[in-house]
Amino acid sequence: MSVEIRPATAADLKAILDIDPVAEVEERRHDYVSLAMRGHHSRDVRVLIIDEELVGYAIMGEFFGHPFLERIVTAEPHRRRGVAAALMANIEVGIDGDRLFVSTNESNETMRELLVKRGYRVSGMVENLDPGDPELFFVIFKSVIDAQVEPAP
Repeated sequence: MSVEIRPATAADLKAILDIDPVAEVEERRHDYVSLAMRGHHSRDVRVLIIDEELVGYAIMGEFFGHPFLERIVTAEPHRRRGVAAALMANIEVGIDGDRLFVSTNESNETMRELLVKRGYRVSGMVENLDPGDPELFFVIFKSVIDAQVEPAP
């Protein structure tokens, strides 16, 4: 099995949109991803490929001057198999600055569990983005990331 994490290219756009369930119901997702892939607002898009199949993507942006994981999506058949964790690990080791932020809806138990498992802690909450489902913000500090990375032998 071959696994690759790399920057997204224009050729990846269709596959990214195909695995994103929100893209099926929100046409504006196409524009958001397309602009992010072109570096709009200094965004960075990374994809995870398994055996030449795009199975996940992440979009990095900025939040009050700090790195912010804006979006992470795993293709349905590959969920709970480490795709999001691998993308996050790739992002975490390369962050500039001393912390990384991410947010998720309170109802997204899977993402909340992943974040806690990876060492993130709750940093705040915003109401009224999605009615009845507050957005929780999490942070991880570079010192925690560095402590998790084992030095090479």
